[in-house]
Amino acid sequence: MKFMCYIASFLLCIVLFAALSEAAAVDADNEEGPVCICPRNFKPVCAANLVTYPNRCMYDCKRRDEERKGRSLELLRSGPCEE
Repeated sequence: MKFMCYIASFLLCIVLFAALSEAAAVDADNEEGPVCICPRNFKPVCAANLVTYPNRCMYDCKRRDEERKGRSLELLRSGPCEE
């Protein structure tokens, strides 16, 4: 009886490991990066890619995402970018 418990525990560990490995593979495929929670206030800023972000927090999220990819994104100024 003890032997069957050991076998069941071993199989359960294998299934758990496989599920966790699959979850890690899905996270690695996620191109957007982690979710960034920002307030919805509108105080636009202009970045070096000439994109106007609604506020500094949204810009910082994009900047961190670019840094994870090995690139940089500088802040040009407060206010919208000239079109």
